[in-house]
Amino acid sequence: MLRVTSSFFFCTAAVSLLLAASGAIAMPANKCVVDGTVTYQQGPCPSSNPVRKIPTLEELNAGEKKRRAAAAAGASSKVAPAAPAAPAAPAAPAPANAFSCDGRQHCSQMRSCAEAKYFLANCPGVKMDGDGDGIPCEQQWCTH
Repeated sequence: MLRVTSSFFFCTAAVSLLLAASGAIAMPANKCVVDGTVTYQQGPCPSSNPVRKIPTLEELNAGEKKRRAAAAAGASSKVAPAAPAAPAAPAAPAPANAFSCDGRQHCSQMRSCAEAKYFLANCPGVKMDGDGDGIPCEQQWCTH
């Protein structure tokens, strides 16, 4: 029985050595597409595109603020004037500096339409404009 096991081990080792020597066991290949043709190679794929600069968090936030401010300005100019309603006590708008981005993201966390508008225009990651029209919290706060 020992002899069968020894010869089995010898055969397995010999086959492994033979495969390694012939190149059948190789490093993983990279699948590359060059001019529409799929190629496989051991090294990294060639890149004809320049390396893209990854934007910083500050650059992403600044771009998002600009996009939201433009969307809010565009949405407010598209709103048709409403028919005159019964006179009501006007709500005093809160100054913009009364609010600050503190991590709140949802309409249920807001206390007024002005606060929701501030958060939408100035704070990253808010989830208050589901239909993307630039008006936040249309069901809770900004109903008109």
